[in-house]
Amino acid sequence: MAAEGAPKSGEYQDGKLWFQRRSSVVTIGLTDMAIEEIGSVQKIDFPDEGEDFGKGEVVLTIDGSNGSIEVTTPAAGLVQSINEKLTEEPDTVTEDPLEEGWLIKLEIEDPSDLKEYA
Repeated sequence: MAAEGAPKSGEYQDGKLWFQRRSSVVTIGLTDMAIEEIGSVQKIDFPDEGEDFGKGEVVLTIDGSNGSIEVTTPAAGLVQSINEKLTEEPDTVTEDPLEEGWLIKLEIEDPSDLKEYA
């Protein structure tokens, strides 16, 4: 399936999540808006690698000092990897959300799922 018209990056879930696409792998993380909303991160409930999710499904939950956020998928796919560092150091999400604090990588089935975020 051609990735024509599918964005390489963007924000979704009312600007609370960002994604970065390289080929069929999408990395997902929190934006500053989400970080301000949840406060300091206390716990992240990650899915298992290899788990399959449909577009818009909740893939993980982050609990913070001010509340929690459900992270959904921008496209259908399989969990390729989770950021293991965050299980030991969850505050990395708020300290460096765009680099070290990424949450999850999905192997997506159809990049055209991302077209609405272009």
